[in-house]
Amino acid sequence: MFFSDAININNENDIRQIKEFLDIFQVNYDFPDKTFVIRDKGKIIATGSADGNILKYFFACEKYKGQGLIGVIYNSLLSYLLEQGHDSFFVFTTPNNKMIFESLGLKEVESTERVSLFEGGFYNYEKWVKKIKSSIKPKKDLRGAIVMNCNPMTLGHKYLIEKALENVDDLLIFVVEEDKSIFPFEDRFNILKKEFHNNPRINIIKGGPYIISQGTFPTYFIKKKDEMLDIYTELDGSIFANKIGKDLDIDIRFLGSEPKDEVTLYYNNTLKNILELKGIKVDIIPRRELEGNIISASYVRSLLKEDKVKEAYKYLPLSTIEYLKSDKGKEIIGVIQGYK
Repeated sequence: MFFSDAININNENDIRQIKEFLDIFQVNYDFPDKTFVIRDKGKIIATGSADGNILKYFFACEKYKGQGLIGVIYNSLLSYLLEQGHDSFFVFTTPNNKMIFESLGLKEVESTERVSLFEGGFYNYEKWVKKIKSSIKPKKDLRGAIVMNCNPMTLGHKYLIEKALENVDDLLIFVVEEDKSIFPFEDRFNILKKEFHNNPRINIIKGGPYIISQGTFPTYFIKKKDEMLDIYTELDGSIFANKIGKDLDIDIRFLGSEPKDEVTLYYNNTLKNILELKGIKVDIIPRRELEGNIISASYVRSLLKEDKVKEAYKYLPLSTIEYLKSDKGKEIIGVIQGYK
């Protein structure tokens, strides 16, 4: 019988061993919150980690397959998550582990040829989508969707929304909920709500865990440079096409064009191919320019960093300007400028 132990992140020997083990699977250890390992005669033979409520790094030596090692690791991680107060969680794994996690009672959210996403706990996709359905009006004609981060919301975001509204009867705007942006999620969400509160054709929706972000997607699935965003986009696109788009009856998804950033351009084109194969039209709208500059959140943040706050206002809607003038907004500007 095998038992798992948590590695000590302050122990150089433990860190060296877990790095060497993951090297076998071409994975770089990124110091997650908790890592459990199983050893045989002192050597690591299986591992798994938790980062927030995301479980990942499930690997076992080929020699020990079929001996329940992943299940032992999973149970240790589950106990850890409960101790940390997480009542729901997600597992990113390779498709060859699907049967293992199904046998452990987890529910598959979506799988592609190269990655599988499972969920467990009290919160699940059905509850999430049911709540959204109850908050939006019945569909009349064409329904569109946009996924936005809005870090912060700019006139470029507003332009994309307004152009989208010219083509659909109602519009669902999913705000990326993961809090890894300078502007906190609740603030980004509330700025959008305030800006469009008088428009009954717009629904501002919390993205939840099913709008997969690059922040939550484990980079270890990317083995080669030319796979840069393939695997992530396949999963993200498949969830949107097979679940979100289908369940919320979405006809078209709108994207902003990307004239500079190669990664975003690649993501847009790949996502377009995936969604259109599933029957969801994709409309890529050219980005708005002002005074020769493409309006983007990153450009606004660069102006704020240089203390060109009034100049930044030219690229922002009233709701964002009012936020920046508030005490909380001033704190964010201070963070961007490195004062806090």
